[in-house]
Amino acid sequence: MTGSPGEGWKIFADGDDPENVPLWKALAQYTSDDLDEGLKANAAVIDQAKPPFVRYYNLALVVSLGFGFLSVIFLIALLISVPSRSTDLFTALALGTLAATASPHLWRQVYQYGSRTPEAPLALPYAPDRPFDEVLGYLQKASGPRAYYLSRFGKRRVVLNRRQFFGRLRYFLFSEHSMDRAIVMRFRTGLPMPADIFLHRDDVEKMLVMSKPRRKGGPGRNTKYRYADAVIALIADNRLATLNLEDRAASVRALRNWLADWFETNADASGDVPRGDQLSPYAEKIFDHLRNQAALKNR
Repeated sequence: MTGSPGEGWKIFADGDDPENVPLWKALAQYTSDDLDEGLKANAAVIDQAKPPFVRYYNLALVVSLGFGFLSVIFLIALLISVPSRSTDLFTALALGTLAATASPHLWRQVYQYGSRTPEAPLALPYAPDRPFDEVLGYLQKASGPRAYYLSRFGKRRVVLNRRQFFGRLRYFLFSEHSMDRAIVMRFRTGLPMPADIFLHRDDVEKMLVMSKPRRKGGPGRNTKYRYADAVIALIADNRLATLNLEDRAASVRALRNWLADWFETNADASGDVPRGDQLSPYAEKIFDHLRNQAALKNR
């Protein structure tokens, strides 16, 4: 990964809240070490799959709007009509057009998730893709990371049911464009997906760590990054005394950020620095060492 120092951290540092990583960014980082290349690869998969579903989505919207307009007219006519046979006619027409307004969305819901609660991912109506399926495999597990969106008011986290990722159009949830995500309906609600779906930064980093094959050590192997120098420099850092050793997650995150700061400050001409998932194991070891030292002093 090349570019300016810290380029590999843009996926985590972009936006108002670096703790919330958009799903489309997480997949792009999983697909490729280069974020832009990952986004292009994922967009190509989605663009190839979506044309027929975009056409039906637009048709369903037009049908719903048309029948919805008619239902309003018939409801108004029903309210102003005097009791007579016309009242029964307007009632039937209003109910019929209301049902026709909802029917395209009900059909979309059944198509995407089936007529019953899906117990396993449904068959895809388009060609499968390995990175999509691997990331979905994490999200579909009961013990996997929890995806969520932010409520419109108050920015409260609303956790998605893992069965949201069982639907036939689940690939579209990884699109960078909100119009693509709107094609997918929220599981059980019949509402379109909101503007963005997120994973917590820590969950993304764990997923990236699990996706990378472990390299075997051995004589003659050159280490790409100067991890030893970074750890030694951090040992003498006065900020270590400010860590809350009772909060592992926050302390590991702080240590990882301090290591990243060192690599950015001491980057070579290429500007290449390790990613967050590559620094996490070192941050965890430093934290464990500090906590063990503190426990020995308290005995």
